[in-house]
Amino acid sequence: MIRYRPGVNVLAMLSAAGYNTGVIRRDKIMSEKAVQKIRDGKLPSWNELDKLCKLLNVHPVDLLEYIPDHTTDE
Repeated sequence: MIRYRPGVNVLAMLSAAGYNTGVIRRDKIMSEKAVQKIRDGKLPSWNELDKLCKLLNVHPVDLLEYIPDHTTDE
């Protein structure tokens, strides 16, 4: 499973970088649907993740983590 890293608040990070939700909407940086997904803790699309990384100057690993499901294929 891939999820946001604990403690990562993408909207707060965007706001700190000068991209509050009003700016995001006004400048059409992301759709309202994409912002809502982030707000709900859902993962963005690859294009949205690319935008987030560019805006925040981070790598995907700074935002996301992989959690193994601990199942075996035996």
